[in-house]
Amino acid sequence: MFDFWNSLDVKIQAALISGLISFTSIFLTIKGKIWYEKLSLNYRLDQEFKFEQRKKLKEDLSKNKMHHINAVESLSHRIWNFVQNIDRKKHSISEGEWGDKNQYYINSFIYRFLEFLYWTLKVEKDAVNIDTTNADPQDIKFLKYIKTFKDIFTDIDLFKSLNYNPDHNKNHFFKNDLVTYSKWIINDRGEVMDFDEFKKVLLSSYDKMKVLIEYFTNIKNSITDPSLNALRCFHFLAIDYLNKYGHDYQKTDQEKLDRIVNLHRNKIAIKSEFLEFIKKSKLDNEIDILIDSKLPKIGAISKGTMLFKAFPIKIHT
Repeated sequence: MFDFWNSLDVKIQAALISGLISFTSIFLTIKGKIWYEKLSLNYRLDQEFKFEQRKKLKEDLSKNKMHHINAVESLSHRIWNFVQNIDRKKHSISEGEWGDKNQYYINSFIYRFLEFLYWTLKVEKDAVNIDTTNADPQDIKFLKYIKTFKDIFTDIDLFKSLNYNPDHNKNHFFKNDLVTYSKWIINDRGEVMDFDEFKKVLLSSYDKMKVLIEYFTNIKNSITDPSLNALRCFHFLAIDYLNKYGHDYQKTDQEKLDRIVNLHRNKIAIKSEFLEFIKKSKLDNEIDILIDSKLPKIGAISKGTMLFKAFPIKIHT
């Protein structure tokens, strides 16, 4: 073969080499173009999908976000008032007394909780069909708060130090029942009831809403009361959430925050469990709380607005 090649005229050799190079170049160009276009199309489609998913998530969140923020603020204000006035027992109404006395306080407490619950589940439901793995970090963080708000009333691990019986669901809710509860605030038109409409339904629905009603009416002013502990922890979570996402008038300044910390001082028995709960909720790098240096630190949870700074070191049970 080499003898044949060597026998060829130099000009012919040059022409053959040139032709081979041209053919190879054309072949590679065509193959490269096909490969590039295929890769470029896949990349473009992937980017368009991610953009559409991020856009849809933002649109869905924006529809419900202010409703949820306002509901959290409303419930937070009630808890702030409740823990200061719990000894007045305005919430403590037995089944036999139901409807026989002025019970605005407990009616409005339950209404605010259900309003909060409805909008929490609504945000979560509207986001479930969207690929949130492509969401912006800020939207992911918002959804973490939504999940945490729901879980704080269903996670029995919060009550480990209280020797809580998980089968005794007087102080927590089963997660699958929350959707049912949230529907109690929806009227026949598919709208969230206003308070006047809801209280009429509530007064005649003790048997139907007994689990929810007695969650609040049976709260005792005791450091070991699981429901009261959960509400106190929710209060801190709500403050942090509102300080991140609320309007200026919905945020808690340092002076009021100090008063809230002093109010809860020595009255939360589940501090360690709450910190573990925050970590499990993947908010340990997000939530702005500062723990006293003598308390165990979890991840980056030691930064922030000093919510836990004044807490006692020992957990009372």
